[in-house]
Amino acid sequence: MATEQFAAPPGAWVRRAPRPLGIGVLLLLAALPAVLGVLALLLDDDDHLPLGDIAISELAVRDIGQHEVLLGPYSRFGWHHPGPMEAYVLAVPYRLLDGAHESLAVGALAVAGISLVAAVLLVRRHAGFLAAVWTLLVLMVSVRMLGADFLHDSWNPLLPVLPLLAGALLCWAAVRGSAWALPVAVLPLSLAVQSHIGYLAPVVAVGVVLVAGLGVRRFRRLPAGQWGGKPRPRPAGRWLIAAGAAVGIALVLWLPPIIQQVTGDPRNGDLLLDYLRNGTGEAATGFPTGLRVVADEFGKLPVYLTGGEPPEASLLPERWPAWAIAVGLLCFGASLVVAALRRREEVLWLGAFTLAVAAAGVAAVARLEGLPFFYITRWTVVIGVLAWVTVGLGLLPEVVLGIRRAVAWAGQGSRAEVVLGVPLTALATTAVLVTGVGVACAEMPSTDPTGEVVELEAAVVDDLDGLGLTTAADPPVVRVEFAPTTRSTFLGTSFAGTGLLLELVRDGIDARGTEEFRLQLGLRYTQGAEVPGYVATLAYADGTSPPPQPWQRVLAVGAEYQVYGGVPPS
Repeated sequence: MATEQFAAPPGAWVRRAPRPLGIGVLLLLAALPAVLGVLALLLDDDDHLPLGDIAISELAVRDIGQHEVLLGPYSRFGWHHPGPMEAYVLAVPYRLLDGAHESLAVGALAVAGISLVAAVLLVRRHAGFLAAVWTLLVLMVSVRMLGADFLHDSWNPLLPVLPLLAGALLCWAAVRGSAWALPVAVLPLSLAVQSHIGYLAPVVAVGVVLVAGLGVRRFRRLPAGQWGGKPRPRPAGRWLIAAGAAVGIALVLWLPPIIQQVTGDPRNGDLLLDYLRNGTGEAATGFPTGLRVVADEFGKLPVYLTGGEPPEASLLPERWPAWAIAVGLLCFGASLVVAALRRREEVLWLGAFTLAVAAAGVAAVARLEGLPFFYITRWTVVIGVLAWVTVGLGLLPEVVLGIRRAVAWAGQGSRAEVVLGVPLTALATTAVLVTGVGVACAEMPSTDPTGEVVELEAAVVDDLDGLGLTTAADPPVVRVEFAPTTRSTFLGTSFAGTGLLLELVRDGIDARGTEEFRLQLGLRYTQGAEVPGYVATLAYADGTSPPPQPWQRVLAVGAEYQVYGGVPPS
């Protein structure tokens, strides 16, 4: 039997489109972990008071529509990330759920669910149903490795991880001929960069490949998916409309930081530009660390699938096994070689996006200054996802071809796609269920699960009521102080103290932080606290914090914290 009859032309394995029901089930599976997470939160009666940066984020979300919000989250380097788009996005569920604390986590789950569905849908559209099932499997395994609470986390370094993946795949779809993907990609990519400046490098890398890909399409003027043949002109009107829409959407999304740059003092854009040019003067992690961090992303899936234990680390690099990295790189390289031989452009372009984001990852991590916390470069997980999706797109058609040969030699009439698709779908479905149950059972990160801070805040409100300050004609400013400590701790009482401040604001108290926390809390929640009418101090309850001032008294004591309150002498 001649081998030539089994040769699969480009795109042959995606021609038989499944019924709409199959596509709907696939997309439902992609969204299921996020849906289960939202249902679990809505059915939970506990009060999820945010602490730390999440509490600060909720203060910004509360101000949307009521006060001017032009800046992104704060950075430890003395400036703010480019824009407040994250706060505007989270304000939607916050208003729909009437300001419930869990609404930020619901927003994070919604963003993640939309991104997961978009990723699977884009691969289905441009590479077929089997490739989409493989993508679903890769996504679920990757999300599970990130931790059960990852999808709940609205923290600005973590929320944009999956939107970055969706944005990269949208740009890939645009290169493949979907003009509508161009303006849509502006949404997740803008969210990523505005939320954290660390996303600038991968977004620029994606943009470079996008421009190159569109340039190649324009030069060749060929339909998507065709490698050679006669040039055939195509109307450029839809691309002009798409480009104009992309520019218009970008201008709207970036209007708040533009306004701040024009009217603000200091101008945040100038501070950011100075940081990008000159850094902070601290030692950088260096090229070897950047290379290792990116290489690790190729090895995570093999480690997980073989039952290996991932390394536990809070600082970079995490040091995944060398054998797993070698397997990942070998599979990725093989998929590109096969794609080149088979002339599968969809694989080659996705590989190009992967390599560009990987190069950006090496450069970004190598330049990282200060303590190299893993969360700063958590976005590099996108490199691993893109790489393994590329592997599936490049090698699964060859597996189908091999099955087709074996079936034909055995005299069977079964479809090769079914032989491979059934076990692959079963694996993906199992991964979805395992991940979904984990997300539903996970606790919200950076919250007060014991309710201790809520009880301490209630004691402050009771004292204010007893002094008649809440019913006064001109209620005083309440300054919230975070007591120092002799403990060896990075954040001290400020982590829980921001939750105390947030809960006071939610109860209608004009609470402000100290000038020391102007960068974190912003002008609105620190200005006017110099001469307060009342001071509430959060301290540790084990004696590692100073005692209250002579004009303060201990209002309540919890398992870990206590709170002092009183009216300072005029």
